[in-house]
Amino acid sequence: MRWFILGILFLARTCMALEFQILGAVMPFARTDLGIDYAAMGQLMGLFMLPGILLALPAGMLSGRFGLKRMAVFSLLLLAGGSALFSAGHDYDTAMAGRLLGGAGNAVLSVLVSAMVAEWFRDRDLSTALSIVFISWQFGLAVSLAVFPAIAEAASWRWAYHLTTLVCLTVAVLVTVTYRSPAGTVPVRRGMPSLRLILRRQSILPTLAGIIWTAYNVGQVIFLTYAPALLASTGLSVTEASRTVSLTVWVTMATMPLGGLLTDRSRRPLLPVAIGSLGAAAAGMAFALGAPPVASCIVAGLFLGLPAGGILALPARHSAPADTAWSLGWFMTVFYVLMTLIQILAGLIRDWTGSDLVTVGLGCCLLALVAIGLIPFELARRALRPATAMAAQPAGGG
Repeated sequence: MRWFILGILFLARTCMALEFQILGAVMPFARTDLGIDYAAMGQLMGLFMLPGILLALPAGMLSGRFGLKRMAVFSLLLLAGGSALFSAGHDYDTAMAGRLLGGAGNAVLSVLVSAMVAEWFRDRDLSTALSIVFISWQFGLAVSLAVFPAIAEAASWRWAYHLTTLVCLTVAVLVTVTYRSPAGTVPVRRGMPSLRLILRRQSILPTLAGIIWTAYNVGQVIFLTYAPALLASTGLSVTEASRTVSLTVWVTMATMPLGGLLTDRSRRPLLPVAIGSLGAAAAGMAFALGAPPVASCIVAGLFLGLPAGGILALPARHSAPADTAWSLGWFMTVFYVLMTLIQILAGLIRDWTGSDLVTVGLGCCLLALVAIGLIPFELARRALRPATAMAAQPAGGG
């Protein structure tokens, strides 16, 4: 039963990825139609993460009052509303409102999906399950890159948004009909722990994990957004370049379960995270500097899949069952703050330099930062070990 539930959560998280990356996939078409520059497009990309700053932490607490299932369905409806509003707009303000509405759904659902996975897999296979469900993000990114530019070229970028709206509504119905919590589930905490406890120790590990998670995600998003334009400058069409870069995502999906399995079985579970992030950064830089694009994208994907499950499991493994949703909410709040700012910065750097090469290089540097961030996390984990003995299992080796 738990693997069937994981499949449902996979589809729900796919909607998040479609809603997020569709703008990057149709950027050349939407930018011209809306009459805005790359900096404004970068702002729209970043604004999708902005609601998470305010909503990720309350999402964990509200799930205790209204239930994970009801909140998840509501989030999917917000995603559908956001894409519908964006597709109906003809100016920056309407586009901004659509991104913010969809971003609100994304913010809440990102916390809930991880908490729902932890409900079913806390006792065993947590990193493996999170790796599998996180493939949905990669799957959504790959579908966006492979399908949406083709729809935009053949018809209109607005039809790509209409398709996304339909998918989100369909999955909302599916979650309503099929999802349930496992028997004997520990009730989610309805309020926050004391502020003193948060400031002293309870937020430290989720904060560090959120920084690592941001570097991993925004690094690959910047690469996937600007690498097609860099490749298209060599003479390929936008569609051909996007499909080539999407190879990274498809290969990543194949290696993510392996990364989760290695994390669950290894005595040093942070090692796959470090190796994967550094390898992906090196392959991405090779792509940017003119290495064969197909080979570079495949190699990047082989490494990029290894870290996901190990990073995403960190906050859940270091919290009591009743505090998992809260811990994930804090973790995602850090993620959304940094994700918003760095994506806006990436758009500004693209405008300032006029270079896709520089922007892709920024993404690769952020991927390398993942491995560096593991050092303070591991030091903090060891220092706080007596206070986190309640966790189901340790997050790092050593």
